[in-house]
Amino acid sequence: MRYLYFSLVYFLIFTSCQSGTESEGEALAKKNCASCHKFPDPSLLDKKTWKEGVLPEMAYRLGVGNRFELLTKIPEEQYESAINLGIYPETPEISQKDWEAIVAYYVENAPEKPLPQAKKVTISTETLHFSSREIIYPEEPTGVVTSVTFNPKLKEVWIGKRNQKLEILDAQLKIKKTISTERPIVHANFHNNKSYFLSIGRMSPNDQKLGSLLILNPKNVLSLAADSLKRPVDLQISDIDQDGIDDFVICEYGFEAGELIWVNGRTKKKNILKIQAGTRNVSIKDMTGDGLPDILVLTAQSREGVSLFINKGEGEFMEKPILLFDSVYGCSFMEVVDFNQDGKYDIIITNGDNADYSKTLKNYHGVHIFLNDGRNNFKEKYFYPVYGATKTIARDFDLDGDLDLAMIAFYAEPIMPKNESFLYFQN
Repeated sequence: MRYLYFSLVYFLIFTSCQSGTESEGEALAKKNCASCHKFPDPSLLDKKTWKEGVLPEMAYRLGVGNRFELLTKIPEEQYESAINLGIYPETPEISQKDWEAIVAYYVENAPEKPLPQAKKVTISTETLHFSSREIIYPEEPTGVVTSVTFNPKLKEVWIGKRNQKLEILDAQLKIKKTISTERPIVHANFHNNKSYFLSIGRMSPNDQKLGSLLILNPKNVLSLAADSLKRPVDLQISDIDQDGIDDFVICEYGFEAGELIWVNGRTKKKNILKIQAGTRNVSIKDMTGDGLPDILVLTAQSREGVSLFINKGEGEFMEKPILLFDSVYGCSFMEVVDFNQDGKYDIIITNGDNADYSKTLKNYHGVHIFLNDGRNNFKEKYFYPVYGATKTIARDFDLDGDLDLAMIAFYAEPIMPKNESFLYFQN
């Protein structure tokens, strides 16, 4: 009996110590997964999504997956591009035993089902300051619209379309003019009486340099300002080097390879700020108070987060990472405003991209407000969960002196009791 007692005590002490230390699979995951992006906790996804969605893709990227199987999943062109970039190594970077330990760690520790959203306030169905009108194109398939931009000077709506058309709608939302483009327009910018457009090249995932920056002249003729861009998705205009001529900051989203660049308006030279796929959108603000335009960029595609590029003068920048998110976070848009009106710029992040290897409900999707402490350190102050949230803008919609929010959700879930594809947050 005494022997049994001591054995039981030893067992309890031993298991207690074991539970306080990380498993072999966890240690291997932190070593191998965190080398490319933030270490993902198993609770981020359910067991099935880890096992059937994310982990098989990660196996290919560590050289332990079946290459022939991979070729059946993606286009040959995309496969060859990834091979050339070293995305899919020819020889394993991890042993099969270690890989199986990583898989076991995630599958064993992930929840059976996606974790539920946090409790949130009830959504009102009042339309308040908004009304809706449909613009229907019965002859065209769904998903044809690639950009919608309001031209404040002309009070027109400019719509880019996947069928290489740029449609201009008047104040009554009637088609006023149609301009043909060689490739789809995904972004428009109206600046100093000029119209600028980003042509993405090919919409589907690729790393080809088929994108371009175009300028529209008064005769509605498009001219080339920059070419050979990898799936460009966002453009902001500012005199970056303070020479009196506007320059262009462009997000080349790419797929496996991408860049954040600024193009000198005088020389047309491309200057690389960051080499990374998934540069989603930028905001140009004086974040340091020295009078020079600094650049904030939101990145997606596994290494998700926000970086501040501090302008050091003469076109030189220093990068400061300020927010880091999980690799399945699904960042989709960043808005930079002084939300709490303390004289410092804050950051609003919308995350809800759900079109990659983890198509499942994510309780961390939604609208996040990060407040600036005055030294460009940011802390989350507000979160409202919304499945599939896509974009949030901050404006004083009710004209009461503070900023309200309007959000759209491209991947809104039909399971919700009320439609969340458009939400208005009144401050």
